[in-house]
Amino acid sequence: MNIKDFLTNRESPPEHFWSLVLEPGWVQAGLWYIKDDIAEVVSVGPASPWNNEEDLITASDAALSSTIQKLSDDGVEPTKTVFGVSSAWVKGGEIKEEFLVTIKKVCTKLSLNPVGFVVLPEAIAHLYKSEEGSPVSAIILGLGKEFLELSVFQLGNLIGTTQVAKSVSLVDDVTEGLSRFENAAPMPSRFIVYDGREGEVEEAKDTLSEASWSDVTTKSVKFLHAPKVEMLTVDRKVLAVSLAGANEIGNALHVIKKEETVDTLPKEEDVNVSEPLNTKLASELGFVVGKDVSESLPKVMPSVEYIQPNYLAKTKSMLQNLFFSGGRNKLAILLASVAGLLILGFAAWWFMPTATVSIYVAPRQFSQDSEIVISTDGTNDLANGIIAGNVLSSKASGEKNAKTTGSKQVGDKSKGSVNIRNGTANSINLSQGALVVSSGDLGFTLDSSASVSAALSPSSPGTSTVSVTASSIGAEYNLAKDETFKVGNFSKSVVDAVSIADFSGGSSRQISAVSKEDQTNLEKSLMEELSQKTVNDMGGQTSEDELLAGEAVSITKSSDLFSAKVGDEAENLKLSLDVTAKGVTVDRVKLLEYAKIILKDKVPGGYILRDDQIGFEFEFLSEDGDEFKFKVGFSANFLPQIKSDEIVAKIAGRTPEVVENYLIGVAGYSRAEITIKPKLPSFLKVLPHVKKNINLEISADR
Repeated sequence: MNIKDFLTNRESPPEHFWSLVLEPGWVQAGLWYIKDDIAEVVSVGPASPWNNEEDLITASDAALSSTIQKLSDDGVEPTKTVFGVSSAWVKGGEIKEEFLVTIKKVCTKLSLNPVGFVVLPEAIAHLYKSEEGSPVSAIILGLGKEFLELSVFQLGNLIGTTQVAKSVSLVDDVTEGLSRFENAAPMPSRFIVYDGREGEVEEAKDTLSEASWSDVTTKSVKFLHAPKVEMLTVDRKVLAVSLAGANEIGNALHVIKKEETVDTLPKEEDVNVSEPLNTKLASELGFVVGKDVSESLPKVMPSVEYIQPNYLAKTKSMLQNLFFSGGRNKLAILLASVAGLLILGFAAWWFMPTATVSIYVAPRQFSQDSEIVISTDGTNDLANGIIAGNVLSSKASGEKNAKTTGSKQVGDKSKGSVNIRNGTANSINLSQGALVVSSGDLGFTLDSSASVSAALSPSSPGTSTVSVTASSIGAEYNLAKDETFKVGNFSKSVVDAVSIADFSGGSSRQISAVSKEDQTNLEKSLMEELSQKTVNDMGGQTSEDELLAGEAVSITKSSDLFSAKVGDEAENLKLSLDVTAKGVTVDRVKLLEYAKIILKDKVPGGYILRDDQIGFEFEFLSEDGDEFKFKVGFSANFLPQIKSDEIVAKIAGRTPEVVENYLIGVAGYSRAEITIKPKLPSFLKVLPHVKKNINLEISADR
């Protein structure tokens, strides 16, 4: 081949693909193609809102239309589409039936050919692995309209995913979700937050960054140190889905946007992306099952013509000047320039890299209880356990509903009339409410007073007719005609009563009603929620030099209102409650000083006690004027005494493998994490030669 012909070859347009990101309430599109091992994203459209299935089709059409604007004139509008979906849309490795039907309708209406789908958190983790050169350890947090989606990754492995209904407190919701991962402690100290709207993501980032995680940490939610919060832009979410699809279709290792260049990407040997991404293929969507998706697509064999345009243009220009301009001086200048670049590159490799080496050591743990007095008048007397502090107050209001568990029988009383017969020689007078009892021991009361004359003869008793009402509700009081009754305290043989017609109207039924336990349990539950709100509020009032001493020392109701009283018929009970809480803060520095006093004799030889390795648990005991007595549980992690300068001198300029082998000999060593910046090819990847560029961190491995 003539080299001049090669230099003037024109590139043919590559095959393009769609990425369509479907989330509850938002849809977004991206347009991309594959060059060599790179997925180049031509365009990313803005997120479009949707509420129902019809909206989704319209929003998807708008998203695709806004994205296609940047397709080149010689490009062909694609139909092949990779879908990015929420974890909530997937069960057992397959898209749930109701969402599968929706996706099919979108494809049919918009003439799309589905080639695969990927779960968003897994695609995002894969994107970070591609960019950072190592498996990601992070909590990936998706902000939905009604739910939060938390996915926990440890060294690239998905520990699990959970959804949490959104409430007024993002920190409480995140804490609730993380508490469900019992086997993931300690949690990764990194949040990656994403959503369809930039504004909400920025707000969430600020909230999580400002949260005092040491205050909300529970036994099941622990961080080694305050987590770092990162924001994933909506564009990078589309890049993640595009990389996932390109990896399956054409084994692409990296992804860039069109305005970027491949010069900034790590080399293939820097990143191990051989692990299969959890990209799903489903025949229901038209995916290829049992073989590589790329086998069903038109083959585009890589060739020189498909090198990145920036490189190709520079190469053509350079070769044309060298071979067709006839100047040896230019070749000499070129060689001198190359030599200069090599020298600059070596200098940069030697002096510029930085590294963070986090050494996790197995601590010796110790705990001890002690009573302290927090004085709000400013007194500090550590010898006697008195430490200065301040009083805080907070108010909170809330409402809560609960199902009632009580029951109650209601109904109507039976009514009828009886003929009272007096067989005595004297007349009798019966007052209103007098009792007559049936042969089945069912009681009835007289609706009015009755006077019954004496008997004229044994066969002709005195009589009086009066209406009666059953003593209780129930259909069993609907007695038949001619029922005989005992009247008051009279013997039935001389005075009795007989029903003159069938009794009627008696009925009963069980209804849901408010019980005392319903009110008690609802008030207890709401009090706990409002108490936590007051603690969070007081924590926000606490300065960096103070520490909130546990829970509130007192919490009182300023008002409460139930929607129903005990015994009222109701299926639901609502409580509105206002509370006022009082809390106490303590001087953090003085408390640490006191802790060191009581723990100083407990430090084993060869170990040290650092401030950040001391923990506190407060239990309020009593209040006396300006003094508040607490029982404090002091917990300490004693760390092996390590000579940091000596370690840095030994590991400078060494490869990560050599460093890890050396660190095994460090006292108490458990594991290490090494981060080197910038990312370099594996044969150049060593720790900085300049010692001051190495940051050594020693932490307890819990």
